Amino acid sequence: MRILLMFIIILNLLYVGWEMLSPVKSRVDVAPMPSGLKTLELLNEDKITLLKSEQKNTAVNSSTESDVETLNNDALSQSSKICYTLGPFKDENIMQQLRESIAEYVTDISVRKRKELVKHRYWVYLPALENKKQARLVGKQLRENRLNDFYIVLSGEEKNSISLGHFREPSHANRRVKKVVELGFEAKIKVIYREYDIFWLDYQVAVASEGASFSADEYVSDGISQLKRDCAL
Repeated sequence: MRILLMFIIILNLLYVGWEMLSPVKSRVDVAPMPSGLKTLELLNEDKITLLKSEQKNTAVNSSTESDVETLNNDALSQSSKICYTLGPFKDENIMQQLRESIAEYVTDISVRKRKELVKHRYWVYLPALENKKQARLVGKQLRENRLNDFYIVLSGEEKNSISLGHFREPSHANRRVKKVVELGFEAKIKVIYREYDIFWLDYQVAVASEGASFSADEYVSDGISQLKRDCAL
């Protein structure tokens, strides 16, 4: 065993001596650069500025073209529809039924409401007297002239006046006034107004090649009209 160990040590010493006497030099061969290559040029500040300007102009032109296209599309959209107003409706229920009936044929349908004053009655009366006692005396005179269909107003702005009747038709009111005036009384007529809501339907109709694809002619009747309006409103 001792002899084997000595033998291994001697072999190692011989290998180290051989490596030291004959070293191997490493060499890396570098391939030559091919001819005709372009050299790298750095952009100076003027060229960089020009490049940025060109990119900005390209972006602006692209944006402008997009805006023009949008405007053209909007104009085309405006030309492919017609806008109308239908009304006025005094009955909200009838208006809502009509709205539901035409909703599937039109677009952007909406309701407008406003207050309206109309002549409701024509009131024939004797102007207010100073007090209730005088009003009763005038009432007694009316009965003596066989005018019994009246009453004394006991409150409000027309307190102590004498009401001679309310009439729907102005001709009937005028006839009543004439009869009372002929008896020597100063009768007058006052128009009574009533406030109520009226409704309008605003909607758009698509236009086909042969014209509007929907018509509201069947819904137009006495007092109800179809009016063309500006779609921009």
